[in-house]
Amino acid sequence: MTLGLRPVRLIRPVALGVAAALMATAAPVSAAEVGIPVIDQLLPTRPKSFSGPHAPNPLAPGPGLKGKAAKQNDPNAKMLMEAKQLVYDYDREVVTAVGGVDIYYDGRALQADKVIYDQKANRVKAVGRVKMTERTGDVVYAESMDVTDNFKDGFVEPLRLETVDRTHFAAAKGRRENGNVMVFDRGVYTACEPCRENPSKPPLWQIKSKRIIWRQDEKTIYYEDATFELFGLPIAWLPFFSSPDPTVKRRTGVLAPTARYSGDVGVAVETPYYWILSPTSDLTLAPVFSSKQGVMLKGEYREQLMDGAYSIRGAGIHQLKTSEFADKVPLTKPDGSPAPDGGLTVGPGDKKDRWAVSTKGDFWINDKWSWGWDINAVSDKWVRGDYNLWGSRYDATSTVYLAGQGDRSWFEMRAYSFYGMTRYDQQDKLPWVGPVIDYNYVFEDPVAGGELAFNLNATSVYREDADFARYRMRPRQDNALVGAAGTYSRISGDMHWRRQFIDPIGQVWTPFAFMRGDLIYTDPKTDPRMGPFLDARQDALFRGMAGVGLEYRFPFIAESANGAHQIEPVAQIILRPNEGQIGKLPNEDAQSLIYDDSTLFSWNKFSGYDRIEGGSRANVGARYTFTSDTGATFSAIVGQSYHLWGRNSYDAIDATRTGLDSGLDTDRSDYVAGATFAPNQHLSFGSHFRFDEDNFKLRSAEIAARANFDRFQANVIYGRYDQQPLQGYDSIREGVLTGGRVYVTPDVYVEGGARYNFDFKVFDRTEVGFGIDDIMQCLALGFTYIREVDNSSDSIKLNDVDHKFLLRVDLRTLGSASASTQNRSTRDNYDQSGF
Repeated sequence: MTLGLRPVRLIRPVALGVAAALMATAAPVSAAEVGIPVIDQLLPTRPKSFSGPHAPNPLAPGPGLKGKAAKQNDPNAKMLMEAKQLVYDYDREVVTAVGGVDIYYDGRALQADKVIYDQKANRVKAVGRVKMTERTGDVVYAESMDVTDNFKDGFVEPLRLETVDRTHFAAAKGRRENGNVMVFDRGVYTACEPCRENPSKPPLWQIKSKRIIWRQDEKTIYYEDATFELFGLPIAWLPFFSSPDPTVKRRTGVLAPTARYSGDVGVAVETPYYWILSPTSDLTLAPVFSSKQGVMLKGEYREQLMDGAYSIRGAGIHQLKTSEFADKVPLTKPDGSPAPDGGLTVGPGDKKDRWAVSTKGDFWINDKWSWGWDINAVSDKWVRGDYNLWGSRYDATSTVYLAGQGDRSWFEMRAYSFYGMTRYDQQDKLPWVGPVIDYNYVFEDPVAGGELAFNLNATSVYREDADFARYRMRPRQDNALVGAAGTYSRISGDMHWRRQFIDPIGQVWTPFAFMRGDLIYTDPKTDPRMGPFLDARQDALFRGMAGVGLEYRFPFIAESANGAHQIEPVAQIILRPNEGQIGKLPNEDAQSLIYDDSTLFSWNKFSGYDRIEGGSRANVGARYTFTSDTGATFSAIVGQSYHLWGRNSYDAIDATRTGLDSGLDTDRSDYVAGATFAPNQHLSFGSHFRFDEDNFKLRSAEIAARANFDRFQANVIYGRYDQQPLQGYDSIREGVLTGGRVYVTPDVYVEGGARYNFDFKVFDRTEVGFGIDDIMQCLALGFTYIREVDNSSDSIKLNDVDHKFLLRVDLRTLGSASASTQNRSTRDNYDQSGF
């Protein structure tokens, strides 16, 4: 309760409750005797450590100051006090509270060993273990405090301030001015929590300054004569700088710069400036100053609308030294023999004006429909890599889309444009695609007791010039037409049905049926080179396919002392007519064919709509699964596919030669097998194999292993693929990729990885690094070195090796900074003819 007014003398309203209480008695009083709430009800608790995924919203009221109290700012507010002893000096108008003093006023709380309130001077002095909690939840700790009675101005020494955003200030002496300016003399600022085991230990990072000024009205912190320390060591001195205060989520101002170095550009420093245009839009301008090429202007505009958001990025430069990029592939190899691509210019040549633009948008029409775009344009295929711009170095893909999703259906319509950015890409050979329409629907009610689903795909492709596969492993003659010049359009619809029966002894019978129809229009351009691969004439035709099948499974389950065993033989038969129009139509979306245990029981093993499996076929196999009592699991499958009658689609030659050397192009396919093993939650293994059906020679193998322990993470992936001369691969392709990370401490890690190419007996990529995770959500640091053989974009020789050094530091509340270098070397003893 608040104490009432006594008409003894005029007292400022801010102290009415205190004066009345003190005038009543000079003897020790307790909260219970005068009806004042006890301390647990009156004072906010000290904020807990803010860490982990359940950290509170930094914009929410501070701990213990919730609801009305947290928002209170009443000029007529009463003051509540609790103390062991209250003494009132009538002559000097001084109130003294001694022993466990607790004061609550206008949403603030003050605790101290002793508090003196001078009514004439309108000041409150607190001495001994002072703690003041602001309305926002910020907490000030000190040994002495001298402030005005409304807490707007005053002095504090020594001072320690903890904010609800987990930032910390400390100073030998501090003062508050006008209620919204805090000045810290010989101040220290950090966003790191103090070490629990050793509080006197320096934080991970801190700023020591001759003076720190926190203007809460501007939400800005100013630092004068400041030194930045990392792990207790000074690493930078700044005479003056400023940063947003911890409550700011968006703020106009200069962002942390980024530095990098490369041989063609030189030293480049990017200095971004962030500009808030409105509550829903912003602009970032980032000029890049380079020592060799001049200034590149970069920028990004973002806007959030009611139904979505969009962004626009742009970068442009007028180069000073174009000769840095006008490199040519040597005419001969080191041994004097002709070099592949000899004389080819790698780079933009004498192009002075270079640029890149991209824009992206995503919008919701309603709760089921959305639309958007992702558009990219560049001046040349090397600009992104040369200037370390956003996006991939290997392609610039543009698309627009419309998508909708129902409870049992999905629709998407897209259009694509591709811009290739490797040394081999020729733009007139890349297609324009649009529209691409996909729709699928699964009927809710059973049809004939089973599940019925419908799929629709419509695609139209235009290509200016034909694209032939010539460079697979090394230069060779045209061996496949991977993209036909001209126009190719197709509308495909398919429907499939399946139903499952389980008989009394546990056998599982699954009959299924499917039908498919394609309307196709082709208008290829006249090109004599396409003759050996494609019937190059304008045509409109229909292609259909229908089939029925039956799948049989009979699982046998046995329990043992260690766990459960399951053996399941599987057989599948599919009856259908021959595939039509093979070799007469382009193949754009079904060029990827992988035959292994994951596709053994697929009704159609082609990857897209342009090819469809024909002829009758049987797929047989057996699966074994073991589940131990400890939770370990092991499963294995082995099987084979048989072409029964009709035409084998995988032995038929189309323009892309897809299917040849696949293991399915004979009446009895290669054997496929796979296995997975997970002994516990930390380890897992997986594998796929294909063996020759005549002599069991290994045709392909993929093995992966992963480990994830508390402080150790690692993975290994091994792949080996046999020769496929009809596909253009004359030698075995074999390699291994491995990587790992070890946490030396819970926050500090080292990591590394490598990729080894057995064909050339070389590590074509290695990577090592170390870093610090986001310790206490305060500091993150990472360093990485990457060595990579670059054979795809701007390398002069195919044995060029890129060396990259990357450094990034993230400081909570201050932002992040990064630096990188890149240079290139050549291995003269390394055959460049086809890596």
